Amino acid sequence: MSTDSPEQCRQELSQLLQVQLSNIDEVNNYLVELKTSIAQNNIAAINDSLTQNSLPITDIEALDNHRNQLLIRYGFSADKDGQTACITWCDNNDGVLLNLYQSLTDSLIRLQRSIQVNDLLVSKGQDRIRRSVSLLTGQSNTDKSNTYSKSGQAGVAISKRSITLA
Repeated sequence: MSTDSPEQCRQELSQLLQVQLSNIDEVNNYLVELKTSIAQNNIAAINDSLTQNSLPITDIEALDNHRNQLLIRYGFSADKDGQTACITWCDNNDGVLLNLYQSLTDSLIRLQRSIQVNDLLVSKGQDRIRRSVSLLTGQSNTDKSNTYSKSGQAGVAISKRSITLA
């Protein structure tokens, strides 16, 4: 471990975690707004969100690298175990750093989920548009959708295409 004090480590790590958490929360809020706009099919809001994109992505990456350097400087490995050991060493058993780190982890999980939900919404929208264009242009539908009878049995798809497939 470093000859630097645990107090110095705590101050540096606390500031770093707070800035990381703030930046990740900013990205999360952006994705939630974007998800809402996509779900409501609000093109104007989507365009506004996309044109006002000043997300701190590079800052998040730089802060992550800085945190890894800080861990190494204090004699810990630059991974989750090293982070946990460092927090244990310099947190003075008050749990402030541990709570910040847990908040950061929770925020990263929310970010991952938001990305997945937005990806799903965009994919569904693209699929709907493809099917609509296919229907309107008379192209054959490559989707192997079945139609069902009243009894719930799969039936043979009819040769005429329904607008409800779009």
